[in-house]
Amino acid sequence: MRACSRLLVVLARLCAALACSTVHVPAPGNATVIARTMELGSLGGEAALSFRGFPAPSSGSGLAWRVAVHRRGEEVGKAISLVCDAITHTSWITKLGYVSVDVAAQSPFPKLNVTVNLASDGINEAGLTVSEHTLRQSVYADAAAPAPAGTSRVCFAAFTAWLLGNVATVRELREEVLPRLRVVGPVVPLPSGDLLHWTIDDEREHVVLEYLDGEMRLHNNTVGAFTNDPDFTWHLRNLNNFANLSPDWPKGGERITVQSEVGALPHAVGHGFNLLGLPGDASPPSRFVRLFFQRQYAVLRAPPASLNESLSLAIGLLSSVFISQGTVASASPAAGFELTQYSVLKLPAARQFLFRDYASPRWRRVRLGELDFAPRAGASARSLPVGDGTLGVEDVTAKLG
Repeated sequence: MRACSRLLVVLARLCAALACSTVHVPAPGNATVIARTMELGSLGGEAALSFRGFPAPSSGSGLAWRVAVHRRGEEVGKAISLVCDAITHTSWITKLGYVSVDVAAQSPFPKLNVTVNLASDGINEAGLTVSEHTLRQSVYADAAAPAPAGTSRVCFAAFTAWLLGNVATVRELREEVLPRLRVVGPVVPLPSGDLLHWTIDDEREHVVLEYLDGEMRLHNNTVGAFTNDPDFTWHLRNLNNFANLSPDWPKGGERITVQSEVGALPHAVGHGFNLLGLPGDASPPSRFVRLFFQRQYAVLRAPPASLNESLSLAIGLLSSVFISQGTVASASPAAGFELTQYSVLKLPAARQFLFRDYASPRWRRVRLGELDFAPRAGASARSLPVGDGTLGVEDVTAKLG
């Protein structure tokens, strides 16, 4: 039992520090690009990367994230559910195939031959996408409270994989799943306090799911932005604090202009003053505000006319919240420095998933419509690293010689 308790702490730490940013960008044909970055400490928050089966990347640029293909009929969730239930180790069989960004670890304790797999983001074959973000103020359902017959009990750390493998649309989630769902928290408190909330999207609807004070709260994400603490409605109201921002050239001084030895003033002396006051720091409130206003102004002034233009805008917006290692102060030496470990672009209507890592700007694409998700007993797992070990730089000297 003592070893099991120690493993629970390791698993809980593996779930920690999933700070992130998400922004939605419209595309032609009423489509949407879901763009997301994953930010966390270079050592995965409090996760120790030195134990067996979980090697630390030599580059120091983050966890060993892999893009994995999960088939229908796959058993998922048993090990990661240890975080919430040390007795039953709840698992399930997937109904839908999906592609997700996962990190896996082998138990450091020889007597516990357990491999832990955490899915942090993904899209399934029906076009449902899920991203998990840190929300430290989360308080999940009481696991011991009475529940109606047929209620599903899912560990918060396994919820992303559960959604991807079981739910096809936001409408199904709202009308059929949530009335019989209970998301439960860790069996032991997380030392860091890092818990989760989720942004869930399909080609038609966009919602945020949170647990506050033990109650589930589902919000329509009409603003198309999402980060971390505080809760979602706090971020919505905070946008009102930046109503002074404008998409137009500043003309506030026209009615009070005076002549001086340096000319008429006050007036704008360069570009960008319409964004004066837009927060530029890496905190969750500032990232939320920055993504919302920049996206709104870009779509107003230069609406994307093609999918490629939508993708370009999404990539640009993600760049505005990209965190370089060492720029954000660390609360403790053990946590490492926060950085953008990976970024993804998801196209629910087209069933496509694009990804890149911290080091390389080169995007790689997965077309889910061309993957085989059929159940296959004994089939080996299909995955590849998020990073390819390069900077994505092409030497074109020979083309110019």
